[in-house]
Amino acid sequence: MPFRSVVATPEELAQIVDAFEEAWRQIEARGEIAPLSVPAERERLGYIVAGLWNAKTPGQLVELAVAQFDATAVQLAVFANITPPADF
Repeated sequence: MPFRSVVATPEELAQIVDAFEEAWRQIEARGEIAPLSVPAERERLGYIVAGLWNAKTPGQLVELAVAQFDATAVQLAVFANITPPADF
């Protein structure tokens, strides 16, 4: 789990978890994640959120996490030789 390595106060940890859940809600609302991929994609988002938190971006954490999730999805598709959806 990506949040094990985060050093934060309980209040900061609550902010991180809230940001993760809000980012996931935004991603999930688009309906692009296959049900069998949900656990892996949530874990990937967790690592993104944890990395961004370490970069001290709490005010923009949700927006940056969603943007990085989308950007890395395109990169992963290229590495896997998969064509990403047209709206990317």
